[in-house]
Amino acid sequence: MSRPFVRLSAIVVNFRRPELLRECLRSLATALERVEGATELVVVDNGSADGSNDLVRAEFPGATLVALERNRGFGGGVNAGLERSSGEFVLLLNNDATVEPEAIAELLGVAETAADVGSVAAQMRFADRPETINSAGIGIDRLGVAYHRLLGAPTSASEREPVEVFGASGGAALWRRSALESVGCFYEPFFVYLEDVDVAWRARMRGWRALYAPGAIVYHHHSATAVHASDFKYRWVGRNRLRLLARNADRRQLLRHAPAIVAYELAYVAYAARRDRTLAPLRGRLRGLREWRSARRSGAAGRRAVELAPRQGLGAALRRRRAWSGPS
Repeated sequence: MSRPFVRLSAIVVNFRRPELLRECLRSLATALERVEGATELVVVDNGSADGSNDLVRAEFPGATLVALERNRGFGGGVNAGLERSSGEFVLLLNNDATVEPEAIAELLGVAETAADVGSVAAQMRFADRPETINSAGIGIDRLGVAYHRLLGAPTSASEREPVEVFGASGGAALWRRSALESVGCFYEPFFVYLEDVDVAWRARMRGWRALYAPGAIVYHHHSATAVHASDFKYRWVGRNRLRLLARNADRRQLLRHAPAIVAYELAYVAYAARRDRTLAPLRGRLRGLREWRSARRSGAAGRRAVELAPRQGLGAALRRRRAWSGPS
């Protein structure tokens, strides 16, 4: 017997922080009630062992709980959720985010404006600075540096109507399931950080468009699980920065921009070493270099050039850092 048609599957990947998970799921339950058609909620727990699973069972009995024995990272958690869901559209939401009641319906409305829209980005705001934008979609420059559009800008700076962007932040993104499947879903070795940029880049290479829905409001507790500027984050971002380039940049881009890419990476490592007294960014990048060939092979299928933004530069990276940190 065939399964009933599900319009939307909401997938929340959780790793510890049950108090934030409760807020997330409460807001999500309210928002799903505003969606026309059948929906389902899937919570994937990455081996938290902190009571998160008991919370889901007790307070959200209608949710499908996927309790993983080990932490498979964000991408691995999403993939596990995809296997247990069937919606035509898939909402991905961080456990440290909450949604406005109309946000999901807004995302769906924008996604259904054209058949080639593969993903839709929400307007993410900092939970502790609700008048400041966390992300209005993601961009990638010609050096392969990913960034959040309008990061640190007031909400008044946002477009008022949907516009095309490079991709959607995994913190709050709506995906057409067929678009995710066309790129092989999430590449699990990323584990954490930049996996959403990787899947956005690969979707772009396959002709899928991404739109930004300014009316879909999400509040994000930034780096609630992994502390910003920690050695953990520095190491994984550095490693995945090289993986991202290896998997997605075409040969011409790498040859043309190699000197600028190397200069950018060295400057960033030097800044972190001086400012934060850490070599974690260097260690991460060295690990990424050792894995370059295998990462290059893993992304070979379908690789082609796509239009990227002009160079943002190290100055833009430092401005992003200040935006993450908030007012001093």
